[in-house]
Amino acid sequence: MPDEAERKRSGWGWFAIAAGLGGLAAYLYASRIAARNYRLERVKVWLGNGMDKSNQPVIEKGKQRFSILHLSDLHLCRGDDDKAAFLKMITDEEYDLVVITGDIFENESGFAYAPSLLTRKPRLGAYAVLGNHDYYAYTLFNKTIGEVVRPWSTPSQMRSVAGHIAALENHGYRVLRNELVRINSDKLAIIGIDFPTIEREDLDKLVGETEPDELLIALFHKPKNLAMLSQAGIKLALGGHTHGGQVRVPGVGAIITKSEMPRSEASGLVWRGDTAFHISRGLGADPRTNIRLFCPPAATVIEVMSEI
Repeated sequence: MPDEAERKRSGWGWFAIAAGLGGLAAYLYASRIAARNYRLERVKVWLGNGMDKSNQPVIEKGKQRFSILHLSDLHLCRGDDDKAAFLKMITDEEYDLVVITGDIFENESGFAYAPSLLTRKPRLGAYAVLGNHDYYAYTLFNKTIGEVVRPWSTPSQMRSVAGHIAALENHGYRVLRNELVRINSDKLAIIGIDFPTIEREDLDKLVGETEPDELLIALFHKPKNLAMLSQAGIKLALGGHTHGGQVRVPGVGAIITKSEMPRSEASGLVWRGDTAFHISRGLGADPRTNIRLFCPPAATVIEVMSEI
Protein backbone atom coordinates (compact mmCIF):
# COMPACT_ATOMS: atom_id res chain seq x y z
CA MET A 1 0.00 0.00 0.00
CA PRO A 2 1.23 3.52 -0.73
CA ASP A 3 2.67 5.36 2.22
CA GLU A 4 1.55 8.81 3.39
CA ALA A 5 4.15 10.65 1.29
CA GLU A 6 3.05 8.88 -1.87
CA ARG A 7 -0.59 9.69 -1.20
CA LYS A 8 0.26 13.38 -0.77
CA ARG A 9 2.26 13.42 -4.00
CA SER A 10 -0.60 11.75 -5.81
CA GLY A 11 -3.09 14.24 -4.36
CA TRP A 12 -0.99 17.21 -5.44
CA GLY A 13 -0.62 15.67 -8.88
CA TRP A 14 -4.36 15.36 -9.35
CA PHE A 15 -4.82 18.89 -8.00
CA ALA A 16 -2.32 20.24 -10.56
CA ILE A 17 -4.09 18.41 -13.39
CA ALA A 18 -7.49 19.71 -12.27
CA ALA A 19 -6.13 23.27 -11.93
CA GLY A 20 -4.56 23.07 -15.36
CA LEU A 21 -7.74 21.83 -16.98
CA GLY A 22 -9.77 24.47 -15.14
CA GLY A 23 -7.41 27.19 -16.31
CA LEU A 24 -7.59 25.95 -19.90
CA ALA A 25 -11.40 25.85 -19.76
CA ALA A 26 -11.52 29.40 -18.35
CA TYR A 27 -9.18 30.65 -21.06
CA LEU A 28 -11.15 29.01 -23.84
CA TYR A 29 -14.41 30.43 -22.48
CA ALA A 30 -12.93 33.92 -22.03
CA SER A 31 -11.34 34.03 -25.49
CA ARG A 32 -13.73 32.01 -27.67
CA ILE A 33 -17.14 32.69 -26.11
CA ALA A 34 -17.18 35.70 -23.75
CA ALA A 35 -15.00 37.81 -26.06
CA ARG A 36 -17.55 37.34 -28.87
CA ASN A 37 -20.69 37.85 -26.80
CA TYR A 38 -21.41 41.25 -28.37
CA ARG A 39 -24.11 43.37 -26.76
CA LEU A 40 -26.03 46.51 -27.61
CA GLU A 41 -26.76 48.38 -24.38
CA ARG A 42 -28.71 51.56 -23.67
CA VAL A 43 -28.18 54.38 -21.23
CA LYS A 44 -29.98 57.67 -20.62
CA VAL A 45 -28.28 60.89 -19.62
CA TRP A 46 -29.75 64.24 -18.61
CA LEU A 47 -27.57 67.32 -19.04
CA GLY A 48 -27.72 70.90 -17.84
CA ASN A 49 -30.30 72.38 -15.50
CA GLY A 50 -32.58 69.39 -15.98
CA MET A 51 -30.23 67.00 -14.16
CA ASP A 52 -29.55 66.42 -10.50
CA LYS A 53 -26.43 64.78 -9.11
CA SER A 54 -28.00 61.32 -9.17
CA ASN A 55 -28.58 61.81 -12.93
CA GLN A 56 -32.33 61.76 -12.45
CA PRO A 57 -34.56 64.03 -14.56
CA VAL A 58 -36.11 66.93 -12.69
CA ILE A 59 -37.90 68.27 -15.75
CA GLU A 60 -40.54 66.69 -17.90
CA LYS A 61 -39.17 67.72 -21.24
CA GLY A 62 -35.67 68.67 -22.36
CA LYS A 63 -34.90 71.32 -24.95
CA GLN A 64 -32.84 68.78 -26.87
CA ARG A 65 -33.37 65.06 -27.28
CA PHE A 66 -31.15 62.94 -29.46
CA SER A 67 -29.58 59.50 -29.68
CA ILE A 68 -25.93 58.53 -30.13
CA LEU A 69 -24.60 55.11 -31.05
CA HIS A 70 -21.23 54.91 -29.29
CA LEU A 71 -18.76 52.41 -30.76
CA SER A 72 -15.20 51.96 -29.59
CA ASP A 73 -12.15 49.69 -29.58
CA LEU A 74 -13.20 47.54 -32.51
CA HIS A 75 -9.66 46.33 -33.25
CA LEU A 76 -10.84 45.03 -36.62
CA CYS A 77 -8.56 42.55 -38.38
CA ARG A 78 -8.73 39.36 -40.42
CA GLY A 79 -11.20 36.84 -38.98
CA ASP A 80 -13.64 39.39 -37.54
CA ASP A 81 -16.62 38.34 -39.67
CA ASP A 82 -18.92 37.90 -36.65
CA LYS A 83 -18.02 41.31 -35.26
CA ALA A 84 -18.54 42.94 -38.65
CA ALA A 85 -21.96 41.31 -38.97
CA PHE A 86 -22.90 42.68 -35.54
CA LEU A 87 -21.74 46.17 -36.53
CA LYS A 88 -23.67 46.01 -39.79
CA MET A 89 -26.82 45.02 -37.90
CA ILE A 90 -26.71 47.67 -35.18
CA THR A 91 -25.79 50.52 -37.55
CA ASP A 92 -28.88 49.76 -39.60
CA GLU A 93 -31.04 51.45 -36.93
CA GLU A 94 -32.00 55.13 -36.82
CA TYR A 95 -29.71 57.33 -34.75
CA ASP A 96 -29.02 61.04 -34.67
CA LEU A 97 -25.26 60.48 -34.35
CA VAL A 98 -22.89 57.54 -34.67
CA VAL A 99 -19.39 57.89 -33.21
CA ILE A 100 -16.31 55.68 -32.90
CA THR A 101 -13.79 56.56 -30.20
CA GLY A 102 -10.58 54.98 -31.42
CA ASP A 103 -8.69 51.70 -31.87
CA ILE A 104 -10.76 51.00 -34.96
CA PHE A 105 -8.41 48.90 -37.11
CA GLU A 106 -5.82 46.59 -35.59
CA ASN A 107 -3.98 46.41 -38.91
CA GLU A 108 -4.59 46.88 -42.63
CA SER A 109 -6.51 43.60 -42.91
CA GLY A 110 -9.28 45.31 -40.94
CA PHE A 111 -9.91 47.82 -43.74
CA ALA A 112 -11.93 45.12 -45.52
CA TYR A 113 -14.59 45.49 -42.82
CA ALA A 114 -14.99 49.26 -43.25
CA PRO A 115 -18.26 48.87 -45.25
CA SER A 116 -19.82 47.23 -42.16
CA LEU A 117 -19.17 50.26 -39.97
CA LEU A 118 -22.17 52.24 -41.17
CA THR A 119 -25.21 50.67 -42.77
CA ARG A 120 -27.60 53.62 -42.47
CA LYS A 121 -26.62 57.29 -42.49
CA PRO A 122 -27.46 58.94 -39.13
CA ARG A 123 -29.44 62.17 -39.16
CA LEU A 124 -26.60 64.39 -37.93
CA GLY A 125 -23.64 62.44 -39.24
CA ALA A 126 -20.98 59.92 -38.19
CA TYR A 127 -17.68 60.92 -36.59
CA ALA A 128 -14.55 59.14 -35.43
CA VAL A 129 -11.30 59.75 -33.58
CA LEU A 130 -8.23 57.54 -33.67
CA GLY A 131 -6.61 55.57 -30.85
CA ASN A 132 -3.22 54.18 -29.95
CA HIS A 133 -3.74 50.92 -31.87
CA ASP A 134 -4.51 52.97 -34.96
CA TYR A 135 -1.25 54.87 -34.62
CA TYR A 136 1.01 52.04 -33.43
CA ALA A 137 1.65 48.48 -34.63
CA TYR A 138 2.23 46.72 -31.32
CA THR A 139 4.48 43.66 -31.20
CA LEU A 140 4.32 40.69 -28.87
CA PHE A 141 7.40 42.18 -27.16
CA ASN A 142 5.45 45.38 -26.42
CA LYS A 143 2.56 43.37 -25.05
CA THR A 144 4.65 41.12 -22.77
CA ILE A 145 7.98 42.60 -21.68
CA GLY A 146 6.55 46.07 -22.18
CA GLU A 147 3.89 45.42 -19.54
CA VAL A 148 6.72 45.08 -17.02
CA VAL A 149 9.17 47.63 -18.44
CA ARG A 150 6.82 50.48 -19.30
CA PRO A 151 9.16 52.42 -21.66
CA TRP A 152 9.02 49.35 -23.93
CA SER A 153 5.23 49.15 -23.94
CA THR A 154 4.85 51.35 -27.03
CA PRO A 155 6.60 50.97 -30.42
CA SER A 156 9.21 53.64 -31.12
CA GLN A 157 7.64 54.65 -34.45
CA MET A 158 4.13 55.81 -35.23
CA ARG A 159 2.65 54.43 -38.44
CA SER A 160 0.80 56.29 -41.14
CA VAL A 161 -2.94 56.45 -40.56
CA ALA A 162 -3.75 57.59 -44.10
CA GLY A 163 -5.28 54.19 -44.87
CA HIS A 164 -7.32 54.23 -41.66
CA ILE A 165 -8.73 57.67 -42.45
CA ALA A 166 -9.50 56.78 -46.05
CA ALA A 167 -11.29 53.57 -45.03
CA LEU A 168 -13.47 55.52 -42.59
CA GLU A 169 -14.19 58.55 -44.74
CA ASN A 170 -14.97 56.42 -47.80
CA HIS A 171 -17.73 54.78 -45.77
CA GLY A 172 -19.49 57.71 -44.17
CA TYR A 173 -17.37 58.82 -41.22
CA ARG A 174 -15.60 62.11 -40.72
CA VAL A 175 -12.35 61.69 -38.78
CA LEU A 176 -11.67 64.52 -36.33
CA ARG A 177 -8.09 65.22 -35.28
CA ASN A 178 -8.27 68.06 -32.75
CA GLU A 179 -11.05 69.56 -34.82
CA LEU A 180 -14.48 71.09 -34.26
CA VAL A 181 -17.73 70.39 -36.07
CA ARG A 182 -20.75 72.61 -35.44
CA ILE A 183 -24.22 71.30 -36.23
CA ASN A 184 -26.21 74.52 -36.33
CA SER A 185 -29.57 72.86 -36.97
CA ASP A 186 -29.49 71.21 -33.52
CA LYS A 187 -27.17 73.59 -31.68
CA LEU A 188 -24.54 70.91 -31.18
CA ALA A 189 -20.76 71.25 -31.34
CA ILE A 190 -18.50 68.20 -31.51
CA ILE A 191 -14.80 68.33 -30.68
CA GLY A 192 -12.73 65.35 -31.77
CA ILE A 193 -9.56 64.90 -29.68
CA ASP A 194 -6.71 63.07 -31.37
CA PHE A 195 -4.70 60.47 -29.46
CA PRO A 196 -3.11 60.85 -26.96
CA THR A 197 -4.72 64.15 -25.88
CA ILE A 198 -5.07 67.85 -26.66
CA GLU A 199 -3.30 70.81 -25.07
CA ARG A 200 -5.51 73.05 -22.94
CA GLU A 201 -4.73 76.08 -25.10
CA ASP A 202 -5.84 74.25 -28.25
CA LEU A 203 -8.98 72.96 -26.54
CA ASP A 204 -9.91 76.45 -25.35
CA LYS A 205 -9.43 77.76 -28.88
CA LEU A 206 -11.89 75.22 -30.29
CA VAL A 207 -14.41 75.88 -27.50
CA GLY A 208 -14.06 79.59 -28.18
CA GLU A 209 -15.38 79.04 -31.71
CA THR A 210 -18.74 77.80 -30.38
CA GLU A 211 -21.82 79.69 -29.20
CA PRO A 212 -23.01 79.72 -25.56
CA ASP A 213 -26.27 77.99 -26.44
CA GLU A 214 -24.56 75.05 -28.18
CA LEU A 215 -24.20 71.71 -26.42
CA LEU A 216 -20.51 70.77 -26.42
CA ILE A 217 -19.66 67.11 -27.04
CA ALA A 218 -16.12 65.72 -27.02
CA LEU A 219 -14.82 62.49 -28.52
CA PHE A 220 -11.54 61.03 -27.27
CA HIS A 221 -9.85 57.66 -27.04
CA LYS A 222 -7.92 57.39 -23.79
CA PRO A 223 -9.42 58.85 -20.60
CA LYS A 224 -6.79 61.42 -19.70
CA ASN A 225 -7.20 64.66 -17.75
CA LEU A 226 -10.98 64.46 -17.74
CA ALA A 227 -11.13 67.41 -15.36
CA MET A 228 -9.72 69.60 -18.14
CA LEU A 229 -12.63 68.72 -20.42
CA SER A 230 -15.12 69.55 -17.70
CA GLN A 231 -13.42 72.87 -16.91
CA ALA A 232 -13.46 73.79 -20.60
CA GLY A 233 -17.25 73.56 -20.71
CA ILE A 234 -17.70 70.16 -22.35
CA LYS A 235 -21.04 68.70 -21.24
CA LEU A 236 -20.88 65.21 -22.73
CA ALA A 237 -17.66 63.32 -23.52
CA LEU A 238 -17.32 59.86 -25.02
CA GLY A 239 -14.24 57.65 -24.90
CA GLY A 240 -12.90 54.12 -24.67
CA HIS A 241 -9.45 52.49 -24.37
CA THR A 242 -10.06 50.71 -21.06
CA HIS A 243 -12.15 47.85 -22.52
CA GLY A 244 -13.86 48.01 -19.13
CA GLY A 245 -10.81 46.18 -17.81
CA GLN A 246 -11.63 43.06 -19.90
CA VAL A 247 -11.45 40.96 -16.73
CA ARG A 248 -13.60 42.11 -13.82
CA VAL A 249 -13.82 40.69 -10.32
CA PRO A 250 -17.39 40.73 -8.97
CA GLY A 251 -17.63 43.21 -6.12
CA VAL A 252 -14.23 44.72 -6.95
CA GLY A 253 -14.39 45.83 -10.58
CA ALA A 254 -11.73 45.92 -13.26
CA ILE A 255 -8.32 44.52 -12.40
CA ILE A 256 -6.59 47.13 -14.59
CA THR A 257 -7.82 50.14 -16.57
CA LYS A 258 -4.61 51.42 -18.24
CA SER A 259 -5.81 54.96 -17.65
CA GLU A 260 -6.54 57.46 -14.89
CA MET A 261 -9.90 55.80 -14.28
CA PRO A 262 -10.31 53.95 -10.98
CA ARG A 263 -11.38 50.30 -11.14
CA SER A 264 -14.95 51.19 -10.22
CA GLU A 265 -15.18 53.61 -13.18
CA ALA A 266 -13.49 51.52 -15.87
CA SER A 267 -16.61 51.74 -18.04
CA GLY A 268 -20.08 53.19 -18.17
CA LEU A 269 -21.43 56.61 -17.25
CA VAL A 270 -19.32 58.67 -14.85
CA TRP A 271 -19.27 62.33 -13.86
CA ARG A 272 -16.62 65.00 -13.41
CA GLY A 273 -18.30 68.17 -12.23
CA ASP A 274 -21.24 68.87 -14.53
CA THR A 275 -19.79 66.79 -17.36
CA ALA A 276 -21.07 63.31 -18.19
CA PHE A 277 -18.47 60.86 -19.50
CA HIS A 278 -19.36 57.59 -21.16
CA ILE A 279 -16.44 55.14 -21.20
CA SER A 280 -17.14 52.27 -23.58
CA ARG A 281 -16.15 48.65 -22.90
CA GLY A 282 -15.58 48.36 -26.63
CA LEU A 283 -16.18 45.44 -28.95
CA GLY A 284 -12.67 44.05 -29.26
CA ALA A 285 -9.06 44.06 -28.12
CA ASP A 286 -5.64 43.19 -29.43
CA PRO A 287 -6.30 39.68 -30.80
CA ARG A 288 -3.35 38.34 -28.78
CA THR A 289 -4.93 39.47 -25.50
CA ASN A 290 -8.64 39.40 -26.35
CA ILE A 291 -10.17 37.72 -23.33
CA ARG A 292 -13.26 38.75 -21.36
CA LEU A 293 -14.57 37.69 -17.97
CA PHE A 294 -17.58 39.40 -16.38
CA CYS A 295 -17.00 42.21 -18.89
CA PRO A 296 -18.84 41.50 -22.16
CA PRO A 297 -17.95 43.55 -25.25
CA ALA A 298 -20.57 46.20 -25.94
CA ALA A 299 -21.77 49.06 -28.08
CA THR A 300 -24.04 51.61 -26.43
CA VAL A 301 -27.01 53.71 -27.48
CA ILE A 302 -26.95 56.93 -25.44
CA GLU A 303 -30.27 58.75 -25.17
CA VAL A 304 -29.54 62.38 -24.36
CA MET A 305 -31.87 64.98 -22.90
CA SER A 306 -30.46 68.46 -22.44
CA GLU A 307 -31.59 71.77 -21.00
CA ILE A 308 -28.47 73.51 -22.28
